[in-house]
Amino acid sequence: MSILVMPRTARGVATASFTLLFALALMLPVGAALQIVLSAQLDDRTPTQAIIVLDPARYWGDSTPVLQARLAHAADLYRDGVAPVVIVTGPRRSAAVDRYELMAHGVPARDIVAFQTGNDTVGSLEVVAGVMRDLGWSAATVVTDPAASARAQATASALGIDAHMSPTDVGAGTALTSEYVGRETLALLRHHVVTRWSLPEIIRSR
Repeated sequence: MSILVMPRTARGVATASFTLLFALALMLPVGAALQIVLSAQLDDRTPTQAIIVLDPARYWGDSTPVLQARLAHAADLYRDGVAPVVIVTGPRRSAAVDRYELMAHGVPARDIVAFQTGNDTVGSLEVVAGVMRDLGWSAATVVTDPAASARAQATASALGIDAHMSPTDVGAGTALTSEYVGRETLALLRHHVVTRWSLPEIIRSR
């Protein structure tokens, strides 16, 4: 019985390779967007050693309402006993305001720690990861917007933090708008392709 073998021409191989690469190029952003949407639904309240409040970027307008929503959510986690300490990140100028906001929501001053970190996710989590390593901590609950949760978890995990995500669910920054998801899709792809490989594992698993 003879078997029909289709000849493999250089053009055929090139066409198949191009088609495969094109399909992968389409699948990557779709997969990243799906990861963002699914991560936004998770509210992990597993007990950890600290609650980290990421400072919102100021590139897209007034970030004050977004920060207030994150601080209120962190205070809610604290009152629920998720962690005994709330860590706030961001510029030094906002530390006093953040502390006052948390205290207004019932978090004692002694349980609030502020670090000057700037306002980008990578820089903030690098600073906090270093402090956690020095204290012998490894697990933290990270508070950010729902759309930013996937990227924050990916960044924290790359640094060695056992990150449990609890994004805000009320207030500014909680809507999964097409613009916000689109921005985060690009940012998450950049993290996986570029940023991830330059991050040090600050907290090493024992």
